[in-house]
Amino acid sequence: MKQNTENRILILLVIFISLGLLIWGRFFYLSVIRYEYYLAKAKILSAATSSAAPRGSIFLTDKDSLPFAAALNKEFPLVYAVPAKIKEPEILAEKLAPILELDKETLTQKLSKTGDPYEILKKRVSEEIVKTIKNQNEIGIGIDDETLRYYPEGLYISHTIGFLGFNKNGQTGQYGLEEYYDKELTGFVSSADLILTIDSAIQSQAGILLLKTVEDWQADGGSIIVMDPKDGSILAIASFPDFDANNYSSIKNHDFFINPVTLKRYEPGSVFKPITMAIGIETGAVSPETEYYNTGTVKVGDKTISNSIPDKILGWQTMVKVLEQSLNTGAVFVEQKVPKDVFLRYLKDFGIDSKTGIDVLEINGDLSVLESMRDINFATASFGQGVALTPIELIRALSAIANGGKLIRPHLVKKVVYHNGENYGAKDELPKQVISPETSAKLINMMTKVVESGSGRRAGVTDYTVAGKTGTAQVPDFKKGGYLDQYIHTFVGFAPAYDPKFIALIKLDNPKGVRFAESTVVPVFSDLAKFIFSYYQIPPDKPVENQK
Repeated sequence: MKQNTENRILILLVIFISLGLLIWGRFFYLSVIRYEYYLAKAKILSAATSSAAPRGSIFLTDKDSLPFAAALNKEFPLVYAVPAKIKEPEILAEKLAPILELDKETLTQKLSKTGDPYEILKKRVSEEIVKTIKNQNEIGIGIDDETLRYYPEGLYISHTIGFLGFNKNGQTGQYGLEEYYDKELTGFVSSADLILTIDSAIQSQAGILLLKTVEDWQADGGSIIVMDPKDGSILAIASFPDFDANNYSSIKNHDFFINPVTLKRYEPGSVFKPITMAIGIETGAVSPETEYYNTGTVKVGDKTISNSIPDKILGWQTMVKVLEQSLNTGAVFVEQKVPKDVFLRYLKDFGIDSKTGIDVLEINGDLSVLESMRDINFATASFGQGVALTPIELIRALSAIANGGKLIRPHLVKKVVYHNGENYGAKDELPKQVISPETSAKLINMMTKVVESGSGRRAGVTDYTVAGKTGTAQVPDFKKGGYLDQYIHTFVGFAPAYDPKFIALIKLDNPKGVRFAESTVVPVFSDLAKFIFSYYQIPPDKPVENQK
């Protein structure tokens, strides 16, 4: 019995001593043998992040509040070398160069740094490369993981999201939401996730439609914005050409990073006419039934302004017809009935020359051409020529017509959710009343006629009332003056017209082989609207007796 007890004690002692030796050996290996390796790796990881908390993610949602990541942190494999263990760097470089798709000379230089215990050879390598490297089983070559920013592709949203890049101070968000909310996303103690107003399903559909339209008409580019006109929530915001935020460093021309929706102005053309008409009706200068005599042209000083087709729709025309047939002379007629200072004040009230307050970088519109108070400048401004604004400013201004006269603030972030449990919703702001609800209602009626029987007919959707306006604008020649033989097509519409659930802007830059917007962007609105009606299960609103 005593012998058995002693044997058990001896066995336990052997086990404890063995465990101790293993622990001590592992400690010695990590702290002495591999000290330089882990020290070097720690420095690299430390340089890659400037905060104690992991960077917050950016999420889209859908109608069921299901999240869809638009920016997140993800583990990626990398290939590294321990040059001190490599005896023949040139031979190894020749072997690895085709696998890693790297230059042999560059690889040789990296592998020859004998004093470097941890040299990264290539980041974001594929699983196929990882497998090949492991099968090579080369001494001094290994696989590690690192956490990097990852952006799912195919949403055409990179301009709005931005990317995580570097500046003189280290890693930082650049462009879009990554830059605007960098402080919240980084959070030294507690970072935050951004929950966006953008609906992943509508965003995806907008991107698909935009790409097809750009390709169909060989356009230089384009944008689609979908927004809730009542509270300013952006439901989709797509632009093309897009860029791969996962590989932003490959893009040498930084103009590709500039968001065309918020950072590029353009002369909108006739899509601006509802604003002119709203000013005329609000001031009492005209009513929807007011008539003028259309000769196809109008003289302003020594200049002659024509309709897009001068000999079309001649004779007495109502203001309804002015919008329905997009008559430039009718817009000038309205503007000339409003004092210039009043007209300019209303344009400012519509936010034409001010930032919208959207939560990404933006520039304000330009009404400087009207400071001279010249008759011709006010006349051309009435149909969207000479004045310039961003697409986000345009859709906000026309939202005031759709929502009863209120100028709302567009916004992209629904909620900021900190990892410590705190969260903050979008700021509630009292919208500015720029026109009366009565004027808004009259304009909505007029804009439904544009879709029912005017230039916006192809935007219609069976059983639904749709309001909208087309715009075909020439591109200014900033070098020689005047205008180029290039056009920008725009359509802005909202539906159901009398209780709109969304307003959408579709813009196409320099489409080829076609003159007017009614052939290019107008049908896109119809396709987008059908999708949204089905997706949100919005019931038809058109009275049976008015259905065609």
